[in-house]
Amino acid sequence: MNTRKMMTDPSLWVLIAVNGYLIYYYYHHPEVFTTLIWLYWVQSVTLGFFTFLDIITVRKVQPVTEGTTETFGRRVPTALFFLVHYGFFHLGYMIFLFTIKSSGPFQWDFFKYFSMLFFAGQLINFIRHKLQQRTQEVSLSKMFLTPYIRIVPMHLTIMAPNFLHVTHMGVFIVLKSVADVLMYLATNTVNKKNRLEEQAVLTTQQDVNL
Repeated sequence: MNTRKMMTDPSLWVLIAVNGYLIYYYYHHPEVFTTLIWLYWVQSVTLGFFTFLDIITVRKVQPVTEGTTETFGRRVPTALFFLVHYGFFHLGYMIFLFTIKSSGPFQWDFFKYFSMLFFAGQLINFIRHKLQQRTQEVSLSKMFLTPYIRIVPMHLTIMAPNFLHVTHMGVFIVLKSVADVLMYLATNTVNKKNRLEEQAVLTTQQDVNL
């Protein structure tokens, strides 16, 4: 995604605005941290769920050929492997979250509202991806790896307090916002590349026919 298109992308600015609001809300209500970190966990699981559906419903898969980075050739085994692997990570993080001392009462209304909002956004993106993939060959390797951008902040949330002597709260809130934006940009870059590759193939085929 080029800089000009990125700056005019309303979805990206909505994402930044939502994260900005969460940072602002946490700054004025630090007791909401426990709710925020569980919200992020649920968002990450939701993302994994839609990634699983995305992989298993792909119509055209890029073939595994020598000299390419493509390592997966079949959608069902890849989807099942992703489900187990991604699920294992998040089971571990769920156990970790239960060990964090609560920062205040859990705010269910806040949690439900943003969880539903995120689910709706992922559903829209899923439908959009399916429409784009009708004529595209998709890289299962890239689809598999992209959601793991969200795992990095949780790793750092666990390790950073010990190495950097900072609180879980400050690390988590900043990394969450960065991860969300990186995740969006990475996903759109992959989709754009797939579209360009498909267009190049079609153009080549038309030239050969002529």
